[in-house]
Amino acid sequence: MFENAVLSVFGLVFVVAGAITMYHGYGERAEGEVIAETETTAVRDLTPGPAEVKGTVRPAEDATATEAPISATEALAVSVEVEEQQDGSWNTIFTDEWAESLLVDDGTGEVPVDLSSAGELDLRGTETEVGVDDEPPAAVRRYVETESDLELPDRRSMGPVSVGERRRYTEGVLEPGDDGYVLGAVRETAAGWDRADYVIDEPTESGEFVLSNRPERELIDERTQSGLVSLAFGCFLALVGTAVAVVPWVPV
Repeated sequence: MFENAVLSVFGLVFVVAGAITMYHGYGERAEGEVIAETETTAVRDLTPGPAEVKGTVRPAEDATATEAPISATEALAVSVEVEEQQDGSWNTIFTDEWAESLLVDDGTGEVPVDLSSAGELDLRGTETEVGVDDEPPAAVRRYVETESDLELPDRRSMGPVSVGERRRYTEGVLEPGDDGYVLGAVRETAAGWDRADYVIDEPTESGEFVLSNRPERELIDERTQSGLVSLAFGCFLALVGTAVAVVPWVPV
């Protein structure tokens, strides 16, 4: 009886993990559908509410571009992800992102964009992989040494074999002059007799806020495919967990 209970608890862990994975997969697919279904609006035609805007990005009047921490590229927005290989798979051990106030100009006008606290940066990234036998490039070393939440991985030699961590450092950068994509909620900031000023700085009612320099089709395909994989894997985990939890109690 006790062994059956232990197996059931073990199975329920798989069920919960599967449910969480399916939930994330559903969210990814849903966001992809929102991106696909939201039509691009010209800046001159913006009104309060959800909107998708595309155009050239540049710093807002009260902002200046700064240097990306690894590549030292002039940047309006940056995302950094550090992954470490553990038990044969890549696990994220550190993330950071920030964005300056910027303007999106589509030729019909320009609209200020501020990354929402619930926003998502989805930027083209440059990946640097550092193997067990490799010394980190100077730019990566400088970044790690100035980031208090990171340390350079330990490496030691055991005869001809090197022991240590394999890492990947991925930096995404939104540069002035890039083609930008924004999905979020338009908010009215001021109005005169014949004009209104707008800003995009909030997520939509369903929670989407995306700032990217990638093509819209890539954003849709990535979320759709990733969502399907997560849904399938989550369903598999849930089915296995259900079987492990139930089978011990089935009379033979």
